[in-house]
Amino acid sequence: MIYCILGQTASGKTSLALKLAREFHVPIISADAYQCYKIMQVGTDKPSAEEVKDLEYYFYDEYEPDEEVSVYDFQQECRPIIERCLKEGRDLIVVGGNFLYVKALLFNYVFQKEDEKRASPYETMSLEEMQAILKERSLETYNAIDHQNPRRIIRALIQLDEGTSHQDIKEKNDGKPIYPVKFYRLEIDKEEGNKKIDTRIDQMVKQGLIQEVTSLYERYPKNSRPFTTIGYIEIIQAIQEGKKVDQNVIDLIKIHTHQYAKKQRTFLRHQFEDIQSGSKDEIYEILKNELEKH
Repeated sequence: MIYCILGQTASGKTSLALKLAREFHVPIISADAYQCYKIMQVGTDKPSAEEVKDLEYYFYDEYEPDEEVSVYDFQQECRPIIERCLKEGRDLIVVGGNFLYVKALLFNYVFQKEDEKRASPYETMSLEEMQAILKERSLETYNAIDHQNPRRIIRALIQLDEGTSHQDIKEKNDGKPIYPVKFYRLEIDKEEGNKKIDTRIDQMVKQGLIQEVTSLYERYPKNSRPFTTIGYIEIIQAIQEGKKVDQNVIDLIKIHTHQYAKKQRTFLRHQFEDIQSGSKDEIYEILKNELEKH
């Protein structure tokens, strides 16, 4: 059985998954778009090497920051892991806040590999220019995707160029998991969640977030995919504009993270049927009982 732990940013998903994995010797797949990159320790808030020591922890700390790693790559890398574990009769945990990755991994998620890799005329456009084009061509697609993410917009525009809309892709997916899986949502009060986000970001700054981003920006190509994630994009924009990375930039990171957490909460309310909800402690007890049975 696959146990999929979901929840908004800073809800405690990863720490819960690590605790269960260590207690019950089950592998973990990290459904996260950025924790798969090396070096980006602080900005992605990924578990430390010590925390994952002796655990089977997949899609973690594998790629250089200038490598283009897509959701398709994640699907192709991690589905064989699932299939091997199920064949061996082993349980495993999928954890993450990137629900597109969860859908692509566990559902009949159909998309075209070449869309992820090919060069396109949109690469040279600003985010605002691409947003305007996508709005004009398909408002439905614009509203359905993360239109602050340049890669998602480029992918959507290429699909439209090829005659494939977001709705077309949705219709190819029947909404049913292709593996035996149970979904769990960590519930957290909105205000408490935002406080945890703010505390986490303040801690990341103390741990060297600004220095990490600055160092990576100097070392890797400016269009590297990791630079589009929250925390990196705000600091890089300040650097590009010749501004000091001050409290205003940190506050902007917090605002954008709050907004992302709101999207996560909305997505969770509508996208996963038969999901069990509860506090971190409640979900721990449920999963503990499930894993003990097996």
